[in-house]
Amino acid sequence: MTENRQLIPIEQSMEMFNRCANSLNVVIISRIRGSLNEEIVRQALDLVQIRHPRLNCRIVGLLDHLHFETENTQQIPLRIVYNVDSEHWQSVAIDELNSQIESEKVLTRSVLVKTANSNINYFITTVHHAIIDAISGIYLHSEIFSICSKILSENKVPSVSKLPVLPCLEDLLPKIVKVNSQDKQTDKKIKTLDFEKYLPNELRSCGLVHKKLDPELTKRIVSYSKEENTTVHGVLCAAMLLVVADKIKSEDESLYLNCRSSVDLRRRLTPPISDENIAMVVSALTSFHEIKKDKPFGELAREVTQQIKEKLETSEIYNVVLSYQKGTEFLLTHPEQVPFSVFITNICRVRIPSDYGLFKLEEISYALSLNAMGSVFALAASTFEEEMVLNFIYSQPAISHDTINTLINSTISLLDQGVSGN
Repeated sequence: MTENRQLIPIEQSMEMFNRCANSLNVVIISRIRGSLNEEIVRQALDLVQIRHPRLNCRIVGLLDHLHFETENTQQIPLRIVYNVDSEHWQSVAIDELNSQIESEKVLTRSVLVKTANSNINYFITTVHHAIIDAISGIYLHSEIFSICSKILSENKVPSVSKLPVLPCLEDLLPKIVKVNSQDKQTDKKIKTLDFEKYLPNELRSCGLVHKKLDPELTKRIVSYSKEENTTVHGVLCAAMLLVVADKIKSEDESLYLNCRSSVDLRRRLTPPISDENIAMVVSALTSFHEIKKDKPFGELAREVTQQIKEKLETSEIYNVVLSYQKGTEFLLTHPEQVPFSVFITNICRVRIPSDYGLFKLEEISYALSLNAMGSVFALAASTFEEEMVLNFIYSQPAISHDTINTLINSTISLLDQGVSGN
């Protein structure tokens, strides 16, 4: 199968977001204990670029006629930041979220952040969403750390075998659903947070607030989800929806909100796609919720869970892929619109090791740049080593720094209270 091909519409949408709004690129962030240095990271990046066909691609052409091309693809850039405090990685990550990928050159870039403590490093990669999703981005970091450890322990550069090129996502969908259709919508007016200040996409910036839930609270959330016949995702959605409803403070008896949830398609395709394959294999579902005053937390969590469960049994998850470009074009031509009350991408438990011999992976998480979504309250969630990481992402100045912190603190407080039965 050829590596050079025309982008399918959903991939083309990701390049439209990248070029027009600095949006939807995937940023993976790892905290590593061990003596990582520029030389071995450079060697590891070169090897994974050989191994994964899409890392050795660029995107060429005009927006209405884009192609993947391997010829003249540049080496994955590696930038080094030296001798900074342990929190400086957040500034680097925010810079990455707000920097367009030069897709005509290469679709990935990386930063190694060396803290003043020479044994603590942060490794950050930014990858074009047309070629990757959060799951394969997390796996990519694991592969890089494994190669780095092997280089140091064996004092030689290992050989790698090139993975086969995957078919495009549209070709992997069930043939029966290849008909575009509109998702079933509520006939009620959906409320979202208002813009605190409106600016066009090109003048917005993406903010990031990084929160970790301690293992005790993480465990309580998981236990509560099982006991209440819901999911961790449903619990997170419920907390965020209730906080948004409280912020809007409508005089109406009820508010109608929606939540956009990313959906992993890897196990829903035939054949299934392995996590090691660098690819964008995701869709999304939208749930709709009537929020009445004093609506029980558990009831809303179960409602979210049930709606997603029901929609997963329909063709909607595939039709979203097929109709994605239409929504992208609308959002980019109507930047004053806010498509969702809440947006959540949640990859649940990260299933990669923490031990890489000479290196210890202490934390890993991810984020998406969401400038084009305006005042949506958004979250990228994951759980690693018994700690849940919540990366809240927001478009500025649609949502101010003070407001996002109030929303986040309220969400975490509500999670704590909700899963305690208070």
